[in-house]
Amino acid sequence: MTLAACTSEPRKTPSPPTNEETTDFTLSPYPVRLRADASLERLTAPQTGYFDTGHWQIADDAPGERLITLALPGSNDITAAHWRLGASHDTKAIAHCLTPPPNAHPRSTASIDGHDVQAFTLDDAGMSHFQQIRGYRAVVADTCYAIDLIVNGTRGNVYDPPREPPFSPDHAMQRLREINAGLSLP
Repeated sequence: MTLAACTSEPRKTPSPPTNEETTDFTLSPYPVRLRADASLERLTAPQTGYFDTGHWQIADDAPGERLITLALPGSNDITAAHWRLGASHDTKAIAHCLTPPPNAHPRSTASIDGHDVQAFTLDDAGMSHFQQIRGYRAVVADTCYAIDLIVNGTRGNVYDPPREPPFSPDHAMQRLREINAGLSLP
């Protein structure tokens, strides 16, 4: 899905869909802007749990900074969905930015805000836990940008009584992908 044309003019934050409340984020010190659905919750502390999702990117092998993590409404200990953006100016991070993490499945090239990005998937499970990741990587203006869409949780039927997840992993992943449309990279 192409999200914006690449031009030499400054990029404008994409217009929100009609009848939808949005929130704008400027993610300093990086020249990045994000317009997102106002119902998303901005998380300020790293998330921990069976699968660690608090680093700046899934393969945290070089210094970087987590710029923002947004959670879908209803995320809880049964199923949580996070959209995370991280960035790094580190030379090692830039050199390996487009290399998928170990055990990832390269998908294809995608376009976010007119930039070609490398996309991958990474799914994992352990005991009653699961994690699905859709990652996007791009090097723009000597910076590695890492976008990770993460849906994880526990199968609700292991509880007594069984618990229902707030949303299906497929629905959550679709909602997370929609957030990419509001991202404006340099």
